[in-house]
Amino acid sequence: MKLSAKTIIVVSSLGMLNAAYLIYIFLQEKWGMGEKNFCDINSSLSCSSVVTSPYAQFLGVPVCAIALFVYPVLIALAWTALKRIKTRNLFYAISLISAMGLMLNLVYIYNEAVYIKTLCVLCMSCTLLILTDLVMSIRGYAKSKDQAG
Repeated sequence: MKLSAKTIIVVSSLGMLNAAYLIYIFLQEKWGMGEKNFCDINSSLSCSSVVTSPYAQFLGVPVCAIALFVYPVLIALAWTALKRIKTRNLFYAISLISAMGLMLNLVYIYNEAVYIKTLCVLCMSCTLLILTDLVMSIRGYAKSKDQAG
């Protein structure tokens, strides 16, 4: 259970850094300061192309910005799970949020492949990070001692 919470904290911290970098790329492109980024490999693998696409934005805001709100919540819940004896409800909440994040990421990657026709390496890594959060939260939930939490 403690391992699950610690893993969620580390993975979510990495996810937050990942999302912050994607937003940095978005702002660079929006402000016309677009530099070549390490994840702009070719026309088929380009974070800049994906993040600045209208298919990757909601009301002009990049979808990856959602992660900057989600990951701190996951970190806070996992941190709380480290401090409490009864953790079942905390891991349940983490699993719900992670599952919703995973679904959003899968739609995002679908849009990348089908409409943008370019994949973003960092976006795909974000999907792996949120999947890891989901798996670890389910593990934490299953190992929780409290039944009605």
